[in-house]
Amino acid sequence: MFWHAIGYFPPRKATHPKIMKKQLFLLCALSVFWTTATAQSPAAGGAPLTLDDCMAYAVEHSHDVAQQDLANANYRQDYIESVASLVPSLGGSAGASTSFGRAADPETNTYTNTSSFNHSYGVSGSMVLFAGWSGINTMRAARVMRLMGIEELQRIRDEVALRTMEAYIDAVYYAEAARLAREQLAASTAQAEKGRRQLELGLKSAADVAELEARQASDDYLVPQQENNLELARITLAERMNWPADRPLQIDTRIRIDDPAVMDPYADVLAYALDHHPKAEVAAYEERQSRLRLAATRGRQYPSLSVGGGFSTNFFKNIEDWSLYASYADQLRDNRSHYFSAQLSVPIFGGLARRTAVNRARNNYRMAQQRRQQTLRQIESEVAQAYQQMQGTGKELVQATRKSSAAELAYRAAEAKYDRGMISTFDLQTASNNLLQARSERLRARLQYIVKTRLVEYYNGRPLIRQQ
Repeated sequence: MFWHAIGYFPPRKATHPKIMKKQLFLLCALSVFWTTATAQSPAAGGAPLTLDDCMAYAVEHSHDVAQQDLANANYRQDYIESVASLVPSLGGSAGASTSFGRAADPETNTYTNTSSFNHSYGVSGSMVLFAGWSGINTMRAARVMRLMGIEELQRIRDEVALRTMEAYIDAVYYAEAARLAREQLAASTAQAEKGRRQLELGLKSAADVAELEARQASDDYLVPQQENNLELARITLAERMNWPADRPLQIDTRIRIDDPAVMDPYADVLAYALDHHPKAEVAAYEERQSRLRLAATRGRQYPSLSVGGGFSTNFFKNIEDWSLYASYADQLRDNRSHYFSAQLSVPIFGGLARRTAVNRARNNYRMAQQRRQQTLRQIESEVAQAYQQMQGTGKELVQATRKSSAAELAYRAAEAKYDRGMISTFDLQTASNNLLQARSERLRARLQYIVKTRLVEYYNGRPLIRQQ
């Protein structure tokens, strides 16, 4: 299989030693290349993907990110076009025409047959000197749109990473839940087998063994249930990552909780988020862009002044008698003409089109202001919730850890008492269920603490994706 994968097929017959050395060298080189490429590419099916690996892959292969990249490319073209509208325009022309047929002779007032040939050449240019700063504000608005596109791209990248992190945490939770369920099944299976041996020795009743077997069956039902939840979580994670459907997705379920650094106070985290969060930056750029669009629209109500100039020359010949006119070069020199123009345009009445355009632009600006205030309020709420949840889940994790340790000690004690006949099977089952619940609560609190801590750090300026 390895040979087919690298495109190399071993020879069926013996070959010359030198040829064999060359083949061996090629094989070694291909093997090194294959191993390196496989190790460097998470998608190659090597080591399980970590949380940061999954988020990075999702961002890299996101359709939303790709579409925003294309939109940013268009914003750049719009900016170039707006800059080009401010520079002078220059154009050239060249033409040739031939006329023939009956025409009136102005000297004799009679019709004669004439044929003529004409060449003309010209160069002209123009430049707008003043147009109510409409062009400048349009250029500024296009530049702000480019900057907004950059922040919008970062916002989309962050949202893709956050959605992937949520799906990853769900997959990790159900993977650990399935493991805990298998551990409980193994314990109940061992307890049931032990009970059957004690029944044969007369140490346990048939009713006790039946209760142990019922507990085993209940735990056996829980395992495929949790495994099914795990597979569903993997499917959701693969969809969030845009992972190929024909390739298995293996993730690293071992998430380590780093000792959190001293978190900045809530006020500092909020202040940083309101100033630097991509959503806040996008809202600010949108408001600024709308204000510049309003200024550009107002500028079209002012008079505009433009200047222009040009140069032209031509050549004319009577086809029937070329001697009647000067030569080609002489005519191009003698027929030269230059011109300079200045044009002042004053808008007086345009069917209320300019006024309605200004009103529309003013309304768009006010809506942008409202959206910015709404966005800032949303960010404030998100930061407050994340900060409070981080503190709350931290306390819950401490309590859940203590509860899990106590539940484990209680189960061990209940198991020993059951073996000595001091408690019933129901009491043992209760202790087992309490242990499983305590472990699940600790697992959920642990994962939630990781998510909320990373989220608060993200609002405080730390990137979501942290590649080692």
